[in-house]
Amino acid sequence: MLNNKISKAVRLAIAFGTASTAVFAANSIAAEEGVEKVERIEVTGSRIKRFSEVSPTPVTTITGEELSNAGITNISDLLQKLPSSGVGSAPTTTTNTIFGAGINTTDLRQLGEGRTLVLVNGRRYVGASVDNPAVDLNGIPTEMIERMDIVHGGASAVYGSDAIAGVVNIILKKSQDTMDFNYKKSITEQSGGEEESFSFTFGGESDKISFITSLSYSETEQLEAQDRDFLRNPVSGMLNPDNVSDTDGIPQNILATGEFAGLQTLGYYDRAGDAFLPDGHVVFGDNGEFSPVIVGGVTRPAPNNQLRYFGDGFSNGYKFIEHQDLATPLNRFNVFTNIVNNYADDHSMNFEVSFSKASAYAESSPIFLAESIRSDNAFLDPAAKAQLDEADRDSVTIYKLASGFGNRTYEDDRTTLNTTLSFQGLLLEEFDYEVYFSYGRNKNDTTWNGEFLTENFNKAIDAVEIDGAIRCADRDSDGSLVGALDGCQALSLFGLNGASQEALDYVTTSASISKVKQQQVIGGVISGYAFDMPAGGVSFALSAEHRKETGSNEPGAAMQNNLVFGNFVKAWDGEFTVDEIGVEMSVPLLVDAPFVDSLSLELAARYMDYSSVGDNVAWKVGFNYAMNDELRFRGTKSKSVRAPSLSQLYSAGTQSFASYGDPCDQTNISTASDSKKANLIANCQAAGIPNPGTTVGDWRPSDDWRSVTPPSVNSGNANLQEETSDDTLFGVIYTPTENITLIADYWSFDVEDAINSLGAQRVIDDCYEASSLDNSACDLVDRDPTTLDISEVRNGPYNLASYSLKGVDLEGTYKYETSYGSFNFRLLASYLEHREFNTDVSSEGYEPTPTVGEVRYPRWQGNLTVGYTYDDLYVGMIGKYRHSTVLDREWTAENNNYNDVPSYTEWSINGRYTVSEMLEVRLGVSNLFDITPPRNPGTYDDGEFFDVYGRRFNLGLNLRF
Repeated sequence: MLNNKISKAVRLAIAFGTASTAVFAANSIAAEEGVEKVERIEVTGSRIKRFSEVSPTPVTTITGEELSNAGITNISDLLQKLPSSGVGSAPTTTTNTIFGAGINTTDLRQLGEGRTLVLVNGRRYVGASVDNPAVDLNGIPTEMIERMDIVHGGASAVYGSDAIAGVVNIILKKSQDTMDFNYKKSITEQSGGEEESFSFTFGGESDKISFITSLSYSETEQLEAQDRDFLRNPVSGMLNPDNVSDTDGIPQNILATGEFAGLQTLGYYDRAGDAFLPDGHVVFGDNGEFSPVIVGGVTRPAPNNQLRYFGDGFSNGYKFIEHQDLATPLNRFNVFTNIVNNYADDHSMNFEVSFSKASAYAESSPIFLAESIRSDNAFLDPAAKAQLDEADRDSVTIYKLASGFGNRTYEDDRTTLNTTLSFQGLLLEEFDYEVYFSYGRNKNDTTWNGEFLTENFNKAIDAVEIDGAIRCADRDSDGSLVGALDGCQALSLFGLNGASQEALDYVTTSASISKVKQQQVIGGVISGYAFDMPAGGVSFALSAEHRKETGSNEPGAAMQNNLVFGNFVKAWDGEFTVDEIGVEMSVPLLVDAPFVDSLSLELAARYMDYSSVGDNVAWKVGFNYAMNDELRFRGTKSKSVRAPSLSQLYSAGTQSFASYGDPCDQTNISTASDSKKANLIANCQAAGIPNPGTTVGDWRPSDDWRSVTPPSVNSGNANLQEETSDDTLFGVIYTPTENITLIADYWSFDVEDAINSLGAQRVIDDCYEASSLDNSACDLVDRDPTTLDISEVRNGPYNLASYSLKGVDLEGTYKYETSYGSFNFRLLASYLEHREFNTDVSSEGYEPTPTVGEVRYPRWQGNLTVGYTYDDLYVGMIGKYRHSTVLDREWTAENNNYNDVPSYTEWSINGRYTVSEMLEVRLGVSNLFDITPPRNPGTYDDGEFFDVYGRRFNLGLNLRF
């Protein structure tokens, strides 16, 4: 009788995550009968301690065993396969990233990696960098993971900011009494992208003290585009020669056919330098002599005016594939320790320390040069000079891929330290408590190679012959030669090896930048029994947290002082603090009533006070309803909040190359609408512009209009406010037998005041089209008081965007036991019904952009895992599915003939066999059928959505002592 009552209480908790009927009913029954109490645990999605691991909100759980079965050494690899999770930063998406190469993050609902909160043991972990608040999953070793819980929905009321799209809670092991050595080797069928990893995990257990420590190292090699046959022989597009107009129903672009099919795109820039001389397009040889451009072994016209192609023969020009990476190389070393001290009955202390060091580099082509060279340049071929003289031209533009300078590489070294000291236990035999303090620090050091000093370069390319030697020219204000510059080394842009080493040393340099982020958190939680109601006891959780985040960005002198060609980065630092108080309650409404086994109300609210954006409140109202042991329902309505990050608030700016026009130019004022013209004239006059709106005066008359392009920078905006999201979740859980579970969850998100950058032109327009210059946009615009020109525009983010999306998640599990082993099936699928993104809700007549069904947002995504276990043998297959999509939903027959993108299914197989108590062997094949990305000019997507590694063979060993 007693066992039946406790069993019923626990079963009800498993059904709905309700603490009332399980926690306190079971405890009271056990107390009455003299039976030991059942331990309560904290589950993801709630801070209330409960008996079951089932959350009152939708949660997908991935166990450490499932990670091992999948042959995963980086948890981001598995998260990327989940249909509800997109790829945030990853080695395949950061191949050209200057300050974040190799970072691994996750992106639930593809709302942006900063809108997914990653927790470790239910607590915050320091972010990837001062620019990226998302957690770098490279620093969390898989050997330490007990399970991962993914909450699909807003959880700000429980965990605070950043949880708009959901939460990934990584639960780590607390102890281990063995020593494990793990080794894995992954080899690609085609070269590139190989991986090797080692780990050593050990621990100890006793009544008072237990611990676990893991040391791991992994090395992943670079994957280049030219390593893959499907990119060496691409499907390309070209202008349609049959197209006549934009209304003839004939596509403007078609798949490249005939002699151009399967050929690589070729750019105009050549390593030796090329130019358009009066007599035609030429390329320069090793010694600066020129000859006609060769394409595919012969001179021939391009299929359109923008691109040319080359086949197997020699071709001049920039070959894109030679400088395209599919995945950055990544080395990482992790140390993780967790120590538990049970210093008294019902009280313990935990101390967690993690240290991670990761090194990666991104690589791109050498610098592209388009430099005007005088006709008296000493390195210019005499025949070329003769053509210029005959055409009465005093200069020529040289286009060059500066291979002699070396490729541009961005070497990123990141170190991360995160420590947590926590105390937990039981008070008055009824209340669970935990207090904790954590400190995290992340340091990113980036070296930027292959750059050159702007001033030195400009001097060096003006080379003239003086007294029989080639020197750097010294010219007067009229451009007349007056002598040679001392200390300058003349630089030739002609030919492959035209530049001397002395000249290269004079102009080339490396830039550097150091970024530091620190996070301090102190908090506490108390949960337990509040009072009785007819249907059971009301349970609660009270939490409080204080968090401080600081960040700094310190470029080297060359970048700060704008000495590096085409780029500068400004130093900055900033901080914010936040104080939070949260409350949760689980209120039983009915139990053991007709058609109601249990019905409870779930409430949560969290007050947040930021030093940066002020205060706000997140809240949640939900219910859990079990009709019987088989059928259950759950639902929540919530408001989630996300505060802006450090860099979004305080970044001082990095150089942008965006062009823009001055609103005060006469032409811009004359063409402005009547509703804007009055404000433009008044604000331009207030800025000191003489006679704005007329042709009178000497400042920018209408016949001298020009687009001004002084420096614009991408920077932060200290006036940002928090984002908010209105979230709705409703789910049905059906468990007809112990071996079958079917779940369907409807979800919707409406994100308002979303942070988005609009561009330099929009910043200036917002400034001068307002009712006065006293507005936040004008804080981002500087105008020179002497010349009256705009001297700088800071393209900062605004709270002007919005997201609207909704869909359904499906999950099904089935376990089938036989005399010859057990079979486990798990299906995860997500259907995207609606998704719209609006970059600027303040614009007149704005139209949200629907994106469902485009490559980034397929209607259906799915993941199927089939596992078979027989004694010491496990074999599993994982299938990943993406529904067919289109490149552009607004496509018409006029655009192209290749808008459709077919569906994509990728399978992997993994097996492990326990040879003895000491040895386990693992074998696997990823992308079993070597499925390549869809053959379409627009879908390779740098490995974000489709596998670019190809078939890979995996070998793993585990030695246990």
